[in-house]
Amino acid sequence: MNRDEALRFHLKAAYEDLSRPGTSVRLPPPAKASTATLFPKPGAPEGHFHLGAEVFFQRSSSTKFRFPSGILDLGPGECLLVPPRTYHAETIVADGHPFLNIVLYADKTNLSCHLADQGTGGVPQVAYPEHREGPVFGHSTRIVTDLIRSVLGMAILLLDLPAQGQEEPLPVVRCRRMIHEDLGNSSLSVASLAQRLGCSADYLSHLFRTARGEKLTTYIEELRMLRAAELLTETGLSCKEAAWASGYSNQSYFIRCFRKRWGASPGSYRQSKG
Repeated sequence: MNRDEALRFHLKAAYEDLSRPGTSVRLPPPAKASTATLFPKPGAPEGHFHLGAEVFFQRSSSTKFRFPSGILDLGPGECLLVPPRTYHAETIVADGHPFLNIVLYADKTNLSCHLADQGTGGVPQVAYPEHREGPVFGHSTRIVTDLIRSVLGMAILLLDLPAQGQEEPLPVVRCRRMIHEDLGNSSLSVASLAQRLGCSADYLSHLFRTARGEKLTTYIEELRMLRAAELLTETGLSCKEAAWASGYSNQSYFIRCFRKRWGASPGSYRQSKG
């Protein structure tokens, strides 16, 4: 079974599983506080968050998810919806079975889908990734089994569309996934990414620029600026909290970068979008 066949096989299997009575679609444990739970203070959080929603469908073995509000074990045949801007970390539960789950992520303009298999250190790693421009799944508020099933069905249809441009090398796909997961970590760098991928920083930078036509550092900076802008306009976070959640430990540096990118200070930008 090749790369395309494997991803589609498991998507269709998940789609069928969700049509069976009693299929469980789960959510993170209820938070005891409001935004303070979703946005822990510097030094407190574990894991990462995304601006859009993520859907996990466990195919075999189990995944342990850790949220600020508690722990959730996702077993075979279960589906988990992680709402936008929710901190989470995930590890593989070693039970003697091969680990495999499906991960769907959507934001305002993109849909990505991949299988996750056994990675190093008990952490899932990306396998068979695909990406398409697609409809908005991430901001839906009607979280029911039929919705998740519809998302899986739409993903199957979208992935049958031809990809735009050349297929990215797997190290670049994994690099981008790591960036999205660690975007709020101020120590994220080309060197740290290269170390995790088992290559040199120069090689990773060259591979990324060849595949995507832009510098890796520029890509990271742009994602951080987009995240900061959304956090400022769509949440009640302070400027300092938005800076920290976007990977900036130095607020003065964050303000300079923000003004350069958006042409206004964070405070003025928030007011103009209000």
